[in-house]
Amino acid sequence: MTQAEEQLPLSGIRVFELGIAIASPFCGRLMAHFGADVLKIESRTSPDVVRLLGSAWLRDREDLASIAGDTSPYVSEMNASKRSVGLELKTEQGRATAMTLIAECDVFLANFGARALADLGFDYEAVKAVNPEIVYVQLPGFGSNPEMPYYPFVAWGPNQAPLVGMDDFTGHSDDPPAGIATVAPPDYMSALHAAIATLTGLEQRDLTGKGVHVDISQFETTLALLGPFVMDYDLTGTVYSRMGNRSMWGAPQGVYPCAGDERWIAISASDEDDWDTLRELVGDAIDSKFDDPSLRLAQQDELDEQLATWTVNFQVEDLAHRLQKHGIAAHTVSTNEDLLHDTHVISRNWYQVAPSKRLGRDVFSGSAVKLDGTSGTWSHAGPSMGQHTREVLRELAGLSDVQIDELVETAAAFEPVDPETVTTRPWDDWIHMFLPGVEDARDL
Repeated sequence: MTQAEEQLPLSGIRVFELGIAIASPFCGRLMAHFGADVLKIESRTSPDVVRLLGSAWLRDREDLASIAGDTSPYVSEMNASKRSVGLELKTEQGRATAMTLIAECDVFLANFGARALADLGFDYEAVKAVNPEIVYVQLPGFGSNPEMPYYPFVAWGPNQAPLVGMDDFTGHSDDPPAGIATVAPPDYMSALHAAIATLTGLEQRDLTGKGVHVDISQFETTLALLGPFVMDYDLTGTVYSRMGNRSMWGAPQGVYPCAGDERWIAISASDEDDWDTLRELVGDAIDSKFDDPSLRLAQQDELDEQLATWTVNFQVEDLAHRLQKHGIAAHTVSTNEDLLHDTHVISRNWYQVAPSKRLGRDVFSGSAVKLDGTSGTWSHAGPSMGQHTREVLRELAGLSDVQIDELVETAAAFEPVDPETVTTRPWDDWIHMFLPGVEDARDL
């Protein structure tokens, strides 16, 4: 461990993570960034979904098919700085070895279903039996209380959104609800709740000397996003639904076309001062009747149509700058390409490049949290599946190479497939063109 890593706020904390997809892996990633030793326990028989995605550029590379699971961009996005340990928990030896590791950990973190954890033998009571001081954090879809109505159900981030009504708020009023599955905010909300809960649990353990069971319902963390709307109905009976990009308090507010292919600008000028400024800029392109704020709100379709006939004459970046200069809230509707070149994003060092055993180096997003003096670090990009199995079992479980070989031979544990196979992503030769300083990425 380097001196910089010793100074990180979570240095000395070890996490046993049973994570799939986003919810607990993203929480574990945040902890790893700030110094925790996060052991990502992986299975070949039931792999993390991010291992199943692979990369599109490998589809015609049969020579690299065996390592496809190590190449998904999500591997680094969710698992940078973690150590990957290959253990098959459905085997007696794999489970026993995992319990040996848990005895050396501070945190147990999992987003498996509550019943799945119990069936595997990793419910709170079983884990507490080997480590009474463990901070046990689980994120099942509906909590871990079997007496609750939804307890038997399994859940996935995208299906939490329609379940709590988030999809009913998403889309235009004349259209059916629009799903938000490509982003899955419920997963990220659960992860952030888990990060706070984990730190709280560690604080409680340090104060009391006792472990704690942290039970997080992904359903409730998602519902918490809509609290004001639920309470408004309870108090007033008001039912809100889809309104596209509009505001219930004023107009215009929306997304409008600009010159070029699929270039859009978001504009909000819903109060009187902003409207007066916008009116001066737009001139006769908008009917003077809309100087009446009640008509702007009542006839938004017509107002938006007229505003769009004006915005379409401008390049989106120029128009956004012009409106901002006059104090109107406006911005390009950014594509992922726009964000790649965004000067603020680049200046905040959002894109990170770190060494990868499988890819030489890899890119992933940074942390939005920056601590003065003890800022986090990325020791490596996403690990190959089972990359650290032998290292961790030697170091923490106290096993000899012969004992580890026996676990591998009986399929209770595994190491990376074709460990000597190394490739590079298609962008590797030219990434320096848009990410300054990547040449400084550490050697393997």
